[in-house]
Amino acid sequence: MADSKKTATDDKKAGEEQAPKTSKKPIIVAAATLLLVVLAYTLSMMAIPKKHPSKPHLEGPFVAKLSKNDLQVNLAGEGSKRYLVMVLVGEYFAYDESYVLGRLGGAAPAGGHDEAPVEDPLYIAMLKDVLLKLAATKTRDQVTDPVLIDGFLEDVRKVVDPVLFPVYIGDSHSPSKADTVSGLRIGESTSESKMRGLLHEHALTVDALKKTLCFDDGATITFEGKERDLKLVNKAGDDVYVDVSDINPEFVGEVPIGVPGKVRRIYRDSFLVQ
Repeated sequence: MADSKKTATDDKKAGEEQAPKTSKKPIIVAAATLLLVVLAYTLSMMAIPKKHPSKPHLEGPFVAKLSKNDLQVNLAGEGSKRYLVMVLVGEYFAYDESYVLGRLGGAAPAGGHDEAPVEDPLYIAMLKDVLLKLAATKTRDQVTDPVLIDGFLEDVRKVVDPVLFPVYIGDSHSPSKADTVSGLRIGESTSESKMRGLLHEHALTVDALKKTLCFDDGATITFEGKERDLKLVNKAGDDVYVDVSDINPEFVGEVPIGVPGKVRRIYRDSFLVQ
């Protein structure tokens, strides 16, 4: 009996030795492959730059007439009997080409598609005013001499630029309208401001709850809420005028402030001295 039991035990051991051993290599390879996949995915995600909302930028150049009708201005000298009749064309950059066309009455107003486009009366009045003042300092030779005409057109560009592209706040589409979010609007003395920075490169930091206001990196000032002509200055010396009389009493945040475009050059569409 003992021999029989021993033989059975020996056979069992022999069978175990002859049975194939389960290999752990496939498990290790699979784990390593999974690790590499995870690592590759992680690195690829790190390599992809995060997308941030892009800041609006100027587009163009675009070209448009500065007025629908002829502009007539008196010249200096000869008893101011000489006058210049002209139609000028401006080459400009803007955040939106339709902005200039809208001021000239070349685009339908937002109120409805059936309404006739209307020239911005304030723009036309200001345009005529600056051109009359400029022409009053120029003689006939200065506006007709081929050598001097470029200088005159550059002077026109300088006086027209702040008229065509005045300072705006936020989403206001007219110097007389307020930003719809903050309620801020341009102050009454804005024509005295020399600030020509682009709209999306400058900002007002507003806390209507604490009644504080700051322009870029300038000093923070306090207000009561009735002021219509607050002057703010940044460290670069740029100044802006702000009306807070209709401010949203709960608004806290930043509001863009600046010009929506710039005139690069002025061309003559028609030019007649009489």
